[in-house]
Amino acid sequence: MFEFKPLPSQPYDDVMFFNPRACADHLFETAQQRMHAVLDLVQMIEQNESSDLVRREAARLAFAIGLLLADARTLYEAAHERAMESQGPGGLA
Repeated sequence: MFEFKPLPSQPYDDVMFFNPRACADHLFETAQQRMHAVLDLVQMIEQNESSDLVRREAARLAFAIGLLLADARTLYEAAHERAMESQGPGGLA
């Protein structure tokens, strides 16, 4: 059964959701996508030769990185909980 929860990185609780009951692999993979997007942004900043661009766009970059990291954190936590549930109360299955 689906149990949708809002992603905490959004300003409203009724827009973007995730299913914390999804399998741990799907949650981990989706979190990894967010982390790779953050790494791509950081690499673009590092490779940019114009420090003016980084200064002008620093707030926008920080906001984008913060959103992606918040989503990734939420998804990793949900994946960890799912993995622990699948192991059962006695530890490793």
